[in-house]
Amino acid sequence: MKKIILFCLLATIVSTLNAQTLKGDWLLGASLGNISYTSSKSSTSYSNTPTVYDSKGNSTSLSIYPTIGYFIRKNHAVGAYLSISQYNSKSNSSNTSSTSTSESKYNQPSFYLGPFWRAYYGSNEKTLPFLQLGAQFGNAGGNSKSSTNTGSSSETTTNPVNDWNVGGMFGFEYFLSKNIGLMMSAGVNYSDSKTKYFYRPSTGTGYDYTSSYKRTYFNFSIGLQIHLSSKSNQKQN
Repeated sequence: MKKIILFCLLATIVSTLNAQTLKGDWLLGASLGNISYTSSKSSTSYSNTPTVYDSKGNSTSLSIYPTIGYFIRKNHAVGAYLSISQYNSKSNSSNTSSTSTSESKYNQPSFYLGPFWRAYYGSNEKTLPFLQLGAQFGNAGGNSKSSTNTGSSSETTTNPVNDWNVGGMFGFEYFLSKNIGLMMSAGVNYSDSKTKYFYRPSTGTGYDYTSSYKRTYFNFSIGLQIHLSSKSNQKQN
């Protein structure tokens, strides 16, 4: 019974969505990108010592990109989009000449918000390519912790001072129905950031330092888009 009610509700919603990229329509979406899981193991030896250094670890990363846009004219939408990311890593190190071991953990959440402009091209009702340009400002804080089995430890926290990026992407949207599309895109971004670091050991004196970063990176994402028709466009269709 619940499945039947849910199906009827979805059918009702979809039946009220009539246009794709007309002036006055709304665009809602969510994409996934930069999804990864890495497991690593290394063993290093040197010619001047019999000691062998071992390390193993893993890391995960996930980014989500919610968007909301408004079509200011046919095929041209402006709006805002978020970038929400989470990165975690953990590693353990040891060597054959000592019984001491160390563990390091790193955690970095990030949040960015900014405007975008998207233009669709072509007249194919099933597949539409698009170009998107945007800029974002945000915060990518985090902390790292290191500890040994002998009891010593340290923690480094970060505080972004200035963090922004600009970029563009090209992709296409394949319409599963007239108003629900599957989107795939690839793009390039340039980012500029400055971050303060606060290092605090369990023994001794801590210190602070600041680093600046400039980088260019490529990204790939896939997601779903929902096109909500305005009342006037619903009447026309």
